[in-house]
Amino acid sequence: MQHLRHAAGGERRGAVPLQVGVPAMMASGVPALLLLLTGAGTPHRLLHEEAVAPVPGVVVESGRPTSASAPVPRFDPTETVESAVSEGDRFRVHFTRQGPNAVPLADADGSGVPDFVELVGRTYERVATFYAGLGFRPPPGDATTPGDNGGDGRFDVYLVDFARRGDGTFRMETCLEGNGTTRCTGYMLQENDFAGYGYPSDAHAVETLASHEFFHAVQAAYRPDLGGIASEGTAVWATERFEPALDDLEGFTHYYLESPDRGLLTDPSGPGVGFNYGAGLFFQFAGEHFGDALLVALLEESVRQPEARWPLLLDTCLRRDFASSFDAAFARFSAWNLGTGARATPGHGYARAEGYAPLATTATALPASIASLRVAAASSRNFEVAGGASFVSATFEPEPGTDPAGLSLLVAAVTDTTVLRVRQSDRSEVLWAQVPAHDATHVVVSVVDGRPQGLGRYGRLCIAASGQDAACAPVEPPPADAGTDAGTTPDAGPSDAGTGDMDAGLPDEEPQPPGPPVEDGGCQAAGGTLSGALIALLLGQGLRTRRLPSALRRN
Repeated sequence: MQHLRHAAGGERRGAVPLQVGVPAMMASGVPALLLLLTGAGTPHRLLHEEAVAPVPGVVVESGRPTSASAPVPRFDPTETVESAVSEGDRFRVHFTRQGPNAVPLADADGSGVPDFVELVGRTYERVATFYAGLGFRPPPGDATTPGDNGGDGRFDVYLVDFARRGDGTFRMETCLEGNGTTRCTGYMLQENDFAGYGYPSDAHAVETLASHEFFHAVQAAYRPDLGGIASEGTAVWATERFEPALDDLEGFTHYYLESPDRGLLTDPSGPGVGFNYGAGLFFQFAGEHFGDALLVALLEESVRQPEARWPLLLDTCLRRDFASSFDAAFARFSAWNLGTGARATPGHGYARAEGYAPLATTATALPASIASLRVAAASSRNFEVAGGASFVSATFEPEPGTDPAGLSLLVAAVTDTTVLRVRQSDRSEVLWAQVPAHDATHVVVSVVDGRPQGLGRYGRLCIAASGQDAACAPVEPPPADAGTDAGTTPDAGPSDAGTGDMDAGLPDEEPQPPGPPVEDGGCQAAGGTLSGALIALLLGQGLRTRRLPSALRRN
């Protein structure tokens, strides 16, 4: 690294820079212990605030940590601040050798630059190259930023002591409008030594922080006001995509999987802000199922539609480029979530699901009837009943006058360690699905509302097993020629074409019961087409007409 030296910056006064990733309690000086007690996890997985929307057309005066009036963390006026340029020439790393912000001084290669500083420079170069390779725009340079811009137009990283109240943050600084869009420059603050943070190594710590926080800088190159769920969720995805061995996503999944009934449309605040990070699981699903191009398309579309919220932007991309829709994708996401933690099943869903938290469900006795169940948009309600019966059936009937669009019903036969099979209903006024459960220890029933906007909807949920008298959830024996359901496995690829039923991606040789009515050649994804595999299956078996149980038919 090139080695340059300059004195600590002089005092500057101005507006506090906009921040992404600043610990929510840092300003008040609350110690790390309180963060742990409020559910923030281990010290190396402290939560950060969601992005703060910039004021269009306003240039925020610099308050960089070399200024005595800058917000903490900052360098002490008595410290000599040096900087070194990364080998790829894109980053300038600012550090000090003495005082509370001092970096580890080891210099094994004798270059005159501490090894830790060189590690930071190399890592940010790797991260920037990786994101560019995925197709994302680089953050704009800050050469024209008024006042202190770190010395030149390179991206600046300041190594300062967070005192375990956090470990890094991207601060947006200059936000200007042009051609109907807002793009922001900024700089990075990162922990100076990670002492006491619990990371297994300095390299692990720097890779985690660089990949997460630098992705906030990437977001600011498009549109910096997507909201906390999209901002933090895609940054968590980006870290996992950069290096799957890093444990950030795994550590955050419980924030979502413990509260799947909380919709993805509204950013939480206060102690609930961890949900923003847990929502990274949705973007992990999007990346695994549809590919990196969907996440790139989301940010590009945010420039074309600067006022639209991220779920509608994603819906636009899915319909235009992937023959799918937000509601179809969310139903598939909900099916993947059935197989996490101990129930991770090869061929069903996420590639690394065994490291994720388990899905929280509500234990329910059979038969069950919930007269008024509310489901928020972009959320699911999940119930678990006993298995062992020949079949378990469930129905969900929305309140009269309710548009059923975007509603799905999943019924999954599971054991403590496996997802055996999943059935889905999403195409009738009364949703009905039934699953063989003789080899299951439990059955999970999920009511899913996959809409990208809207208020919660109410309906009646009924669940029953073979031999139980429950007219609202009739269990019917399958016809002799029912065969297996024609559908797609949850990990079959980006197309959501199918009959509306899905299986767990495992052999299923038993005859299956009739499902909800399906139009011949119907397609679950809006605007989608039948996949080649499904066409072959239909040609081989012939199209079958599906019908509702007689107890649920309407004249």
